[in-house]
Amino acid sequence: MELIHALVQGLWVVLPAYVANGAAPVFGGERRMDFGKKFMGRELLGAGKTWEGFLFAVFAGALVGFVQMLLWQSLNQTTARMGFYLPVLSTASILLIPFFGMFGDLVASFFKRRLGVKRGESVPIVDQLDFMLFSIPVAVILVELSVLSIIILVVVTPPVHYLFNLLGYQIGVKEVPW
Repeated sequence: MELIHALVQGLWVVLPAYVANGAAPVFGGERRMDFGKKFMGRELLGAGKTWEGFLFAVFAGALVGFVQMLLWQSLNQTTARMGFYLPVLSTASILLIPFFGMFGDLVASFFKRRLGVKRGESVPIVDQLDFMLFSIPVAVILVELSVLSIIILVVVTPPVHYLFNLLGYQIGVKEVPW
């Protein structure tokens, strides 16, 4: 039961980052975050990283976080009956967790471009966990998040990420199924 509690608590905390990560390709955009600049002879971030997508993603994640804040008390009464509590989310956490989730995605994109990985090419594990690179440390600082929750999130996120990407590909919002 402790594993389930840690999973639910971890997902509760990083849900805004999950939503942000999934929302960016839905909105897309045209204004490149790297302004078409190159670094070391390669695109800085790539054409897929746009201001519109980034801002929409952070907004979507924060919106979900806001809904979580509204629902926290009633949901916590339910989880308390099951023997655990959902961590309290603050305004800072619902803004910063999705922001840093998207920042982690940008950092991974920067390094993928340095390594010559083209947009849309898969880099297993990196593509599934990049948004957690910075969102989890921020969550640890701003919200109560156990080591067990972090470990479980790192284990379950790659298959969950893959399934949602496959869904995005099937409905036409992603160009590749990974």
